[in-house]
Amino acid sequence: MTQEDRSRDRIQSVERAVAVLRAFGGHDATSSVSELAARVQLPRPVVRRILLTFEHIGYVRSENGRWALTARILELGAGYFAASSLPEIAQPIMAEIVAQTGETCSMGELDLPDVIHVARVEERRPLPDAVRVGTRLPAHATAVGRVLLADLPEPELDAYLARPREAYTPLTIVETGALRERLRQVREDGYDVSIEELHPGMIAAAVPIVVAGRAVAGLTVSSTTLRSREAALRDEVVPALRDAAERIAAAYRAANPGVYRTPPAAG
Repeated sequence: MTQEDRSRDRIQSVERAVAVLRAFGGHDATSSVSELAARVQLPRPVVRRILLTFEHIGYVRSENGRWALTARILELGAGYFAASSLPEIAQPIMAEIVAQTGETCSMGELDLPDVIHVARVEERRPLPDAVRVGTRLPAHATAVGRVLLADLPEPELDAYLARPREAYTPLTIVETGALRERLRQVREDGYDVSIEELHPGMIAAAVPIVVAGRAVAGLTVSSTTLRSREAALRDEVVPALRDAAERIAAAYRAANPGVYRTPPAAG
């Protein structure tokens, strides 16, 4: 199916409705119709009709002119967090990483131009600027994002690198040539370390979780410059992450035999 065929088969009203739901993320608990309309760049009457539809089926509620998601919205993600899902399988192994390193462990999946955090196990000492499950972070400015970018097919990587990128600190890599070279090094090393590239004082190491030759997610440990150093991340955390990523990949493959079939023996 060509890109033109896919475009013809899309339902615009569904795309708009999903955009309104996504507009609730990362903002205040409640939003007005005007605020949502501005975020999705749709007319207020269109957004209002979408909200009324979602209210009818129980996914949003309104009070005093403000709209909020209801608990029923969690139904939409229930299938993703099933027993055979990557986050569910990874959670106990991530807890072992936290016990071993004394630092917070997260897992992210690529959704260009960002990484979405899909699982997280906190260390008892909370991190500043801590993220939650569902938080999106820029792929180019995070270790977990770069281990996933490094796995992209060349045409997809070229398309991504053609986009502008934001510098979050003086250490953020934004120049195309420098980022391409960094990703080449990440591909060669099999891991990445980020030092104060997204937030001052924050550092992280990450490795890809590779299933059937494809990086399906990234596993990362985050800390602060007060608690850890780059050498400790490379020498102690990265080996632990690699072992955990291999175990998660093996368990995920075994839990999804219909997707990852073992090829028949030769002869």
